[in-house]
Amino acid sequence: TLERALRDLKYEVVAVGDPHLVYSILERSDYDLVLLDLHLPQMSGGALFLALVHRWPRLLERGIFMTGDPWGHSDWPAQARRCPLLSKPFTLDTLAQTIANTLAAVRAGGAGDQVASNGGG
Repeated sequence: TLERALRDLKYEVVAVGDPHLVYSILERSDYDLVLLDLHLPQMSGGALFLALVHRWPRLLERGIFMTGDPWGHSDWPAQARRCPLLSKPFTLDTLAQTIANTLAAVRAGGAGDQVASNGGG
């Protein structure tokens, strides 16, 4: 699973199966990254991310999207298109490199290594 792969990469992971629970989790703690599948069962991952960024602007540079449809986000606002996009299926090496690159940018602003994940890879 994605959660196990992230733990194997030595990240602290909080996995959320219900996108509605993401708000309460983000209220309780700060996370360095948010990994979201674009196609969630209850709502669009992109719409969820934009709502999260509206409430927590610091997440804008901390989002990574996953999708089997790499063109599904082409009509999004420019701010969401700045986030990395992992096209499924992706390798563990690709996941690790994308996270490392994103965390490097986050660290330039100062942060740790907690990853919140919603969706699968």
